[in-house]
Amino acid sequence: MNTTIIRNGRVIDPANKRDEIADLCIVKGRIAEKSDVRDPNSDVEEIDAKGLIVAPGLIDMHVHLREPGFSHKETIESGARAAAAGGFTTIVCMPNTSPVPDNSSTIAWIKDRAARVACVNVLPAGAISKNLAGEELAPIGSLATAGVVAITDDGHCIQNHEIMRRAVEYARMVGVPVLDHCQDYSLVGNGVVHEGYWSTLLGLPGWPAAGEEAIVMRNILLAELCDHPIHCQHLTTTGSVRLLREARARGVKISGEVCPHHIALTDEAIQNFDTNYKMNPPLRSQTDVDALLDGIADGITRRTQNSRRKLSSTSRRSVSLDWKLSSVFLLICSCKNTPGSISCV
Repeated sequence: MNTTIIRNGRVIDPANKRDEIADLCIVKGRIAEKSDVRDPNSDVEEIDAKGLIVAPGLIDMHVHLREPGFSHKETIESGARAAAAGGFTTIVCMPNTSPVPDNSSTIAWIKDRAARVACVNVLPAGAISKNLAGEELAPIGSLATAGVVAITDDGHCIQNHEIMRRAVEYARMVGVPVLDHCQDYSLVGNGVVHEGYWSTLLGLPGWPAAGEEAIVMRNILLAELCDHPIHCQHLTTTGSVRLLREARARGVKISGEVCPHHIALTDEAIQNFDTNYKMNPPLRSQTDVDALLDGIADGITRRTQNSRRKLSSTSRRSVSLDWKLSSVFLLICSCKNTPGSISCV
């Protein structure tokens, strides 16, 4: 069967400014005009998509596939299947695996494994620093040659500004963007929840908004100094949105992303000490949630990410459940996939 017609779906295609109820024809695996279906009486598969969205494949640029090293939590194969089930056809996997992909051989292993078992496109991100330790740069040139689409120490944040500057400069030389987990360790300290009303009431160490915003500001300065894109991962605070808005207004190559749980929930969820709501960065206040939504609406925070992460039951107990929602708010924005860009508008 070479022809499929998807009927009555809401076709959303931002690249062509299309949003309408329509039928979509697929002939020999490619989208085609209705006129290309030469014999309407032939064996044609029809799918009723009434009440559903028909859109280009989505891209998630922040996924934890856990392989190699932690296949009891997730594998490239299972993560790819989960992505496909949610409508994602391309995913970028983070480098917090064992061994860390801070060398070309580990990147080659990931790419080879993905080619054999993944049902979607899996693009590897390489580490900024060796073993994600933040002390010595990984061979960024070799990683770029091996095929990484970005570099990041996601889950960790390089505290040494000189090392981060050199990383951005090398990334500019080889043409890969830099993604950064924004967390100033000295400001955050032992914080476990958002510093505010509920942390004070419950007597829990607070994770101040400034602990994120200080690194966002650092990244803005480096992006401007080096004239190279830096992407701030899973932003959560009003101040971060304000900093990005001001920097982008003057042309700085800085961008940011927001995760669904940081706009669906607030720190009020921790009032019963439910560790399902303990995460890094933490859930913030309603004021922060409103600012994040405003940032999405006006294009300041241009990407809405899953930050999909799967933990084993043992890991959940040992780390008090660093939990991430796996659901996706597809209607927050319509995703646009154009060559050389991953964005939501």
